[in-house]
Amino acid sequence: MPNLASAQRLTALLLTVLALFSVSLRVAADSAETSRDDFTTTYQLLVSKRAPAVVPVRYVITLSAAGQEQRNEDRTQGVLVSADGLVLISARAVSLDLGALKQGGAGDASGPIIANSSEFRVRLPGSDEWMAADLVTRDTELGLAWLRVRDAVAQPFIDFEVLSQPAPGRVFYTLLRTSDEWGAVPLVRPGMVLGETRIPRTSLLVDGMPGLAFDAQGRPMGYVDIDLAAMTRSQSQGFGLDMADMVLHMLPARRVAAATRLAATLPVVHRDEGAALE
Repeated sequence: MPNLASAQRLTALLLTVLALFSVSLRVAADSAETSRDDFTTTYQLLVSKRAPAVVPVRYVITLSAAGQEQRNEDRTQGVLVSADGLVLISARAVSLDLGALKQGGAGDASGPIIANSSEFRVRLPGSDEWMAADLVTRDTELGLAWLRVRDAVAQPFIDFEVLSQPAPGRVFYTLLRTSDEWGAVPLVRPGMVLGETRIPRTSLLVDGMPGLAFDAQGRPMGYVDIDLAAMTRSQSQGFGLDMADMVLHMLPARRVAAATRLAATLPVVHRDEGAALE
């Protein structure tokens, strides 16, 4: 299966790049706050008020190339954005053209390598059960997607009623949840808006971790994600190790909120019966 082997090598390369990128993060908590006590207060606020809405998401990813398929389990981070179980995730967890990530954007001569996900499951706060979830919609331009957990009611969620405006120099905090091997506990990762660009499109360039970002008062500031294609194309071919383009992108919270309000009105695009299976 040469195409799928190529996809696996590309995935391994991307993981290596992301690992190196993570090591390069230099945003210190004590530069973001006036004292350690201030950061402790922020941590406590985010964990108590916002972390319950951060949920783990499992799914099956299928790599398809030249009529061959390979299925693997994967996981990502999601955020509850409604009381009835609407979950915000990155669009790359739903579908990804791996051929477009190669240098020059070209796939193998034998055809593209496509990764599609199905059988989504979400573990809701305070539960040990993985609940089936269905895809509602995916916005490829924004890089966002939404799932709806079946039979979910009265869930803690992020309401986007009061937002924080991102700007270069501002510090933000991303909430993550560890795997079960580490107790599924919440983590708070600080980041910073490093700059902005209008080429090839208007974008905030940030240093941090992917996910929904908050300010120190717990107000949503934006959604941070990885532009895998741009990151792959910008890899240096020499020994200069120019890292200037190794940045993440932030979508302002007002755009995330508008898209989420629309997604909340939509039915699921397909009820995935396989999602109910462990």
